Amino acid sequence: MKSSHILAVVLAVAVVAWVLSGQLTSETPATADVTTTEAGTDETADAAAPAEVRVGTVSAAPYSLELVVTGRTAASRDVELEVETSGRIIEIAVSEGDQVAEGDLIARIAQDDRPERLAQARALVEQRQIQYDASQELMESGWREKTTNAQDKAELDAALADLAAIRLDIARTEIAAPFDGVLDELMIEVGDVVDINETIGMLYDLDPVIVVASVSEREVGDIEVGDVGRARLVTGQEVDGIIRFVSKVAEAETRTFRVELELANPDSNIPDGLTADVVLPLDTVPAHLISPSVLALADDGTIGVKIVDADNTVVFVPITIVADTPNGIWVAGLPETATLITVGQEFVAEGQKVKPVTVAEAQ
Repeated sequence: MKSSHILAVVLAVAVVAWVLSGQLTSETPATADVTTTEAGTDETADAAAPAEVRVGTVSAAPYSLELVVTGRTAASRDVELEVETSGRIIEIAVSEGDQVAEGDLIARIAQDDRPERLAQARALVEQRQIQYDASQELMESGWREKTTNAQDKAELDAALADLAAIRLDIARTEIAAPFDGVLDELMIEVGDVVDINETIGMLYDLDPVIVVASVSEREVGDIEVGDVGRARLVTGQEVDGIIRFVSKVAEAETRTFRVELELANPDSNIPDGLTADVVLPLDTVPAHLISPSVLALADDGTIGVKIVDADNTVVFVPITIVADTPNGIWVAGLPETATLITVGQEFVAEGQKVKPVTVAEAQ
């Protein structure tokens, strides 16, 4: 065989070997690609698995809405003590700040000639009575005219009126407390001469004491007489009371309505004029107590929470905050019983399937 033919055969064998070598090499990457695709399928399956979120069940409970307004304490009654007769003060029986009972003596005015005028009035009444009795007998026997008898009766009545007047004037020389209260001011001294209608002091009834507040026209309709409220005094004291008055007429300038809360104050420890926060009951609504940490925001800024429905799907529920308390916030708007996402709500979206895990299951 010629050397040229041998060279051609060798080259042909080499080409075939090279081709076969390429095919075998290409099979190895193909196998690798299959392996990679299978691995990718497993990872996709893991990504599609529902995310775990921690949940808790919350149920609605009645919650009493309250209105807090600023008010001030005031005496339930107060009066200017005025003298009803003139004269000189000869005795003062109390001091400023004293607690007095109804009828207690506060001051006494000198009687001067009043006892003599009383004796004179009594004598005149006795005389007029005798005169009238005699006139009555004469008239009945026909010896006296009815007109004369009527005049005698009028004179007797006038004498009786004068006697009553002097007795009343004597009684008025003793100035007494018209009701139980605290004598806050006393403007007289022994020896002072006072005149009729002159003010000598101020008496305040502080049991009960009231707290006066103003309520807007939007809220006054929810406040009722007889409901229980409370007052948080500026001193730190908190006292329960009864709503005793709700005005039916608004203040012309502010369009607010006067409300009075009555507080028991047997020792008069709560003075007139203290600032107080008045807590008034409004309506009772169903609400849920939740932690502020579970709150979420919708894309439009609506505040709400995320719950899990019966299909384990995330649902965003808008809520209204009813009250903020040390134990949490009370909210309205949730179903009566709801499965609330308590941990992980920031990592799931509405409509997403999740795997809810309770606290007990997570432990």
